[in-house]
Amino acid sequence: MSNRMARMDFGLFCVVLLMLGFGIVIVYSSSFALSKLRFGGSDVYLSQQAIRAILALASFMFFINVDYHIWGKLGNAIYFFSVILLIAVLIPSIGEEINGARRWISIGPVRFQVSELARMALIMVLARNCEKAGPEIKKWPVLSRCLVLTGIMCALILKEPNYSTSFLLGITALAILFLSGANILHLAGVIASLIPIAILLILKEPYRLARIQGFMKMSSEQNGLSYQATQSVIGLGNGGLFGVGIGKGAQKFFYLPEPHTDFAISIIGEEIGFIGLMILLAMFVFIVYRGLKISLHAPDKLGQMMAFGFTFVVASYTLTHIFVGTAMMPTTGIPLPFLSYGGMSLIFMMSSMGILLNISSQARYGLATQKNRRFARLAEV
Repeated sequence: MSNRMARMDFGLFCVVLLMLGFGIVIVYSSSFALSKLRFGGSDVYLSQQAIRAILALASFMFFINVDYHIWGKLGNAIYFFSVILLIAVLIPSIGEEINGARRWISIGPVRFQVSELARMALIMVLARNCEKAGPEIKKWPVLSRCLVLTGIMCALILKEPNYSTSFLLGITALAILFLSGANILHLAGVIASLIPIAILLILKEPYRLARIQGFMKMSSEQNGLSYQATQSVIGLGNGGLFGVGIGKGAQKFFYLPEPHTDFAISIIGEEIGFIGLMILLAMFVFIVYRGLKISLHAPDKLGQMMAFGFTFVVASYTLTHIFVGTAMMPTTGIPLPFLSYGGMSLIFMMSSMGILLNISSQARYGLATQKNRRFARLAEV
């Protein structure tokens, strides 16, 4: 074991690996019926996810052993490369269109979702800019540069269209800027100016408004626009306290569309029950807690911002997926970190956890400074 791995947060390392392993089990359990229907074999999705998990594990180990300062230096280059890919994916001859959205670039058998790289790149470039700006981030001209970088990426992802990813990316960026010391009034003004734009985007396309209407009518409409949310809640209810057992859930048998991606939480809740779900959620809370602690004690502002950004992504994606699965918000298509089927999302999530662990290997625990006070209040337990 390298010295860097010996100094890292071993508890976080173990929990992330447990999540990766459990994710393979859940993907098989939630997808074998759909796999048999589509491909004639029950293990096609499992085989694909197992290969991706191996690649994700390799990426995880790679990023653990590479000094995170390198990604700060390469942040601008990775950002501009991501922007080029986000533009390229919109070109019909390059980007692959699925269900009306153009989000993927296919290279042979590999389908690459560009927004996954873009999210990681934006966190890197914002962390670097916040470090360079220092206290100057409070000034509007300095903050506006970071907002422009964020706006370019969010606009391109909106164009795919991928509204939920664009929204969460924007929220992540604002959270990073707030933590870095940006003027709260400036950030509040940005949010206020974006509200009418969001309303116009919802009204522009009928299907977005239909999703919200379906969500509002869920309690009284079982087979209309609210069908997915209704079936998800039924699955969670079927699980009771202890669940029906892994592989024995009913909702994956074509009651829930795409149960292995958008509604993984429903399958998990049905099969391992409320108690099992609480244990799983405790593992997510542990990841977020350790991530915030690593951010608080990072050796410099670059590490602090990167650690917070990657941790915020885990928290926001997990909460969004759970809120959708429990019918607390309209359907978004956001995957459950580590556990939903998907190659690029898993690889980039594991990569970000690798960077987080690399930061932990250089963290200075017990040395929180005056500059950390805003964050320290948020991280208190």
